Amino acid sequence: MAAAIGSIWAAIEIVAGSFLHNLRIPFSGTMLAMAAVYLLVAFAMQWKEPGIIIRAGLIAALMKSISPSAVILGPMVGIFMEAVILEVTWLLLGRNLTGFIIGGMLAVTWSLLQKVFSLLILYGFDLLRIAEAFYLFLVKSTGLESLDPLYLLLLVTAIYLVAGTIAALAGYVSFRQLQNKPPDPGNTTHIDASQGLPFGAQPEKQRYASLNLLLILFLLAATLYFLNSKSYIPALLSGGAIITGALIRYKRAVRYLKKPSLWIQLLIITLLAALLWEWISTGRFLSVNGLIVGLEINFRALVIIFSFAAISVELRNPLVRSLLYRNGFSNLYKSVSLAFSVLPSIIEQIPTKNNLFRQRKNVLHTILHIAESLISVMEKASPPHYNIFLVTGNVQGGKSGFVSRLIELCRHKQCNMAGFVAEGTFKDGRRDSFFLTDIRTGKKLQLGGRIKENGWTRYRDFYFNPEAFTLGEKMLGAGLENGAELLVLDELGPMELAGEGWSGIIGKLEKNYDIPQVWVVRDRILCEVRERWNVPAQNVVNAAGADPLELLNRINEWNKQRK
Repeated sequence: MAAAIGSIWAAIEIVAGSFLHNLRIPFSGTMLAMAAVYLLVAFAMQWKEPGIIIRAGLIAALMKSISPSAVILGPMVGIFMEAVILEVTWLLLGRNLTGFIIGGMLAVTWSLLQKVFSLLILYGFDLLRIAEAFYLFLVKSTGLESLDPLYLLLLVTAIYLVAGTIAALAGYVSFRQLQNKPPDPGNTTHIDASQGLPFGAQPEKQRYASLNLLLILFLLAATLYFLNSKSYIPALLSGGAIITGALIRYKRAVRYLKKPSLWIQLLIITLLAALLWEWISTGRFLSVNGLIVGLEINFRALVIIFSFAAISVELRNPLVRSLLYRNGFSNLYKSVSLAFSVLPSIIEQIPTKNNLFRQRKNVLHTILHIAESLISVMEKASPPHYNIFLVTGNVQGGKSGFVSRLIELCRHKQCNMAGFVAEGTFKDGRRDSFFLTDIRTGKKLQLGGRIKENGWTRYRDFYFNPEAFTLGEKMLGAGLENGAELLVLDELGPMELAGEGWSGIIGKLEKNYDIPQVWVVRDRILCEVRERWNVPAQNVVNAAGADPLELLNRINEWNKQRK
């Protein structure tokens, strides 16, 4: 249920967010928060399971990681915090009209608070002094000496509270009206769970380096410290390193600099600081100190923009996700993977700007119907793969040798096999190269090595031969088409978890539940592979202490039970 709600929430963020962004409508974040409250109030009335909203918020926030925006941390935090606020409010006050209204008020008001926090993080607390000076200047210029800034703050807050109330009431009333309507037999929803990228696959080509994340955080902290202590030379060096590195390595960050609104904002802050910094205390306009403060604020803003852009990219690193997953987040990983798989299909079903007005009265009915269909699809999307057997072990743990002996046993029994074994060579105590061996013909082709060859692609410390990947996929593809009795893939590793390597043919293998398959997997990613492809624990074989004949007997027994 959480995956269904989270995927619909993320789809609405993508569709509505794109619509509002393209039209450049102000307060688009507030409108998205209102849409979320409307949606979640209806879902909270439909499904009363505790904790479902906060889980859905976490899933939707993680799905925001595929956003093409340079900086995704802010929207991700906003989505998750809205879910936390609603869940906690409804836990304390109950899922009733009062709880829905107060939760909606607080969730929408959070979008205002987050905007304030974001500005303070971006520009620092000097922005408050500039804002105060500008406010006093306007008051004096207009003659409204008695205007208290508290009234303005209360007015803005009241607008957000009313907006949250309207969104919560709309969701409540719409769901009540929907309950009194008979089901629409003509409302059909088709959800395809095969279109989306799995969680961990990267939609763009981007190289990652885990140490970069730590380096960026260190340089960011150092730059902010130097700026606060007015040590401008070290601040320029550390901040300049962040900006230069981001421009070179994270080219998507450059797109943010092309927005005129950013430069207008920076220019206004610089001018206000230069003109009004000393105006409160001396009454004198145009201050050199103010100009320096304005430039300092702008430099801080640019450093944070580039830092967050770089951090946002590095958080997409499959290694980061893998570490999170292996530390107790397996159910979350599975839920997000399901949500990603159905996301394109959901976007097709949700009313867009072209037909939203025409379908406005049936929007909630359509969304709830999509959610029910999603649950049905997700339950069927990934049944256990009892036909997949994982041979695991550590590096140089005898995995390929174990599989080679299994192949020989099968060959003696005249078993129809397809696939390959990737045996490695070693030099000076470390792996030097890989060779792909066709288990049908014995033909060998170098798969990868430490020395770069023309046309080969790099992944970490090795270069890989695209022709070998093409050949391996043909081997397994032919086995699928010809109804082989056993398919062998050696091996599945970090490349496949990142959507590279053998991920193309694995996408076809995972759809097959009839042919026995043996996949070789390193032990350090075993849990992640098991959960992603739903392989039962009893189908895991440790190469170090197992007998290939025993595995062959288990495969034969499975074949008999299936028939």
